[in-house]
Order: sequence, then C-alpha cells, then structure tokens
Amino acid sequence: MATVVSDTLYHTELIDGQELPKPLPKKLHFLIQTFLILTLGKLLPKSYIAGPELNVTCGDDRLVPDVTVVSRGARYANGDLADPPVLCVEILSPGQTLVQLLGKADRLVRSGTPMVWVVWPERKKAWMLTSDDLVEAKDLLDTRLPDGSMIQVQTAEMWAELDELSLN
Repeated sequence: MATVVSDTLYHTELIDGQELPKPLPKKLHFLIQTFLILTLGKLLPKSYIAGPELNVTCGDDRLVPDVTVVSRGARYANGDLADPPVLCVEILSPGQTLVQLLGKADRLVRSGTPMVWVVWPERKKAWMLTSDDLVEAKDLLDTRLPDGSMIQVQTAEMWAELDELSLN
C-alpha cells in the first residue's frame, strides 16, 4: 500500500484576497499563548471568554489572532467571528517580522477591535496598539473592556513564566 504525503496548512488567513498560511507556532509562542489564555481566563468577567486561533472577519479579510477575547454573546457567521473582538493578541513566530505582525494588528484595530497586544517572546517585548497609539508595554499589558472593567497583565510575570517553562 502506497503512502501519500501532501502539504497541509496549519491555518490560513485571507488577506487582501490571498490565502496566506499562518506560521507554525514554536515553543516560546506556545508558552506565551498558553500563559495569556490561562491568565485572561482568570481575570475576565464571566461575560467574556478568551481562546486561541479563532477566525475573525475583518471586512473582506479573515484573520486568525493568536488569542482572541470575545463577548459570550458575540455574533458568528459560518463559525467565524462576525463582531469585532474585545481584545486580540498577536505573538511573533519564527518566519514573521514585527512589521508584518503590526500590520495585522492594525487591520484588526481598523475593523473595530479596540486593543491589540503584540508580543515578541524571544526579545521579551510587548506593545499595545489602539486606533490612536502604539505603546511599548514595559511593565503592564492592559485594556478597558466594553463593560468598563480593566484587565491588567504584568509583563514581568509573563516573562518570568516564560523563563521558568522554557528551561527544558
């Protein structure tokens, strides 16, 4: 019996009419993504949920943020998020550039996402992007949710967890 090997794509995004593959996540990406999903899960009010790799409709584009926070009552169309997320997180992966990731974050913001966090695990750097500003998050990643509550993640805690878990 012959074995057939085919190229499979991990996940694709639709950007400017082109299907583009998302880079495969590696160890540091996985560790940051897991830390943020677990941390946000503890911090978020019950009316929100955080999860990985959700298709998000952004005009004609379909983006797949690494972490997406949505209202539990958000609208979906064919399984894709139709309402703007409350918060998205993009994590730099090998093969991506910071410029590419900031461009993707900008598309999310222009489509109605009020805040996008961009994280570069290898350099232990993070930024917060809104429609008004891009700010380096030296000590704190934060955002105000639509219900008025504030979410804050200490970057020192995130980097310490990354250091601890990446020793192996």
